Amino acid sequence: MALWAWLGAALLVGVLGYASGGARAGVGLATALMAAPALAGFVLLPRLYSARAADSALVAAWIVAGAGLVAGGGGASSPLALMLILGPAWALALGRRWVAEAGAAAVLAYAAGAALALAAPAATLGAFPEMAAAASLAFAAGLMALAQSKARPVRAMGERIAEVSHELRTPLTHILGFSEMIERQIFGPAGERNVEYAGLIRKAGGHLLGLVNDLLDLSKMEAGKFEIVRERFDARAIVEEVVRLSVDAAEKKAIALGMTTLEAALEVDADPTALRRILINTLGNALKFTPEGGRVIIAARAEEGALVLDTIDNGPGIPEAQRERLGHAFERGPGVERIEGAGLGLSLVRALAALHGGALSFHDAPGGGALVRVRLPVLVGA
Repeated sequence: MALWAWLGAALLVGVLGYASGGARAGVGLATALMAAPALAGFVLLPRLYSARAADSALVAAWIVAGAGLVAGGGGASSPLALMLILGPAWALALGRRWVAEAGAAAVLAYAAGAALALAAPAATLGAFPEMAAAASLAFAAGLMALAQSKARPVRAMGERIAEVSHELRTPLTHILGFSEMIERQIFGPAGERNVEYAGLIRKAGGHLLGLVNDLLDLSKMEAGKFEIVRERFDARAIVEEVVRLSVDAAEKKAIALGMTTLEAALEVDADPTALRRILINTLGNALKFTPEGGRVIIAARAEEGALVLDTIDNGPGIPEAQRERLGHAFERGPGVERIEGAGLGLSLVRALAALHGGALSFHDAPGGGALVRVRLPVLVGA
């Protein structure tokens, strides 16, 4: 709807600009430039699979069109420069994190348009520049209002999720404790069937408690209330611990589980609990998606002052088109309907890595499969 509204505004401004004495050729070109972002949106949105790529292209279209109008419509002093604010405003309305980058690009585009205007006389546009500026301001105000209206329910939803998650933890902990007592027959024989059911309750409750904890932690991170506690330690010890804890899960699927680390210590300044959770999630994810009889390897190494943790499997791999959205809450890869999980694990990995100034990325594994890489600039003495 926003694109249709802008297209209608561009056509109306073009007609009024011509009626107020603007030259037909100049007004026609200016109208085409003003309408270009909307037309680009109609073409790009159905064709680009990645939402981020489509959003980036649309923001770029606003900025390029604005620069063109500045170049041909009066230069640095032209009211048409106000159209350049629509690039950052559009990024803000879409909820993208690169609003500042869009603003910087708009400033550079303004400078480029002003410089190009020095080489050519301004077109006769009548009242087109003033009306286009007014339309730009109105449209920018609408986009920013949309951004605020979207942000309020998102923040409220995050707060509600945090509250519910916190309240669920206590009863879930009790359920786990009581089911374990029945399973272990601490208060006397419970019967084979009851012991089996208690084990199922404990397993399901453990999975649910893990989900609740992940939701609570993600909510804290989004609110800026999650703190990491840095310590100096050898990262190899965490890698070995996580691999050792995952042996049983690997053996159930006959998966060959291994690790490769340096002989020298990998001393880091990081939160050991966060590092442990990062590896538990990446390794657990690999074990879930790797077929029976496959292999999973964790490799830890130092590279240009950073600790690099690679989790490598020979499963189905991750299609390149899916990689950009993986690692965000509730996003899962294709064909995972029968695999347990809510899509929070990799989101937590990404957030924990970001708190250390690091990043999560996805690659093709040598020989086929997926390679999930976490890069953390935490090496001591780097």
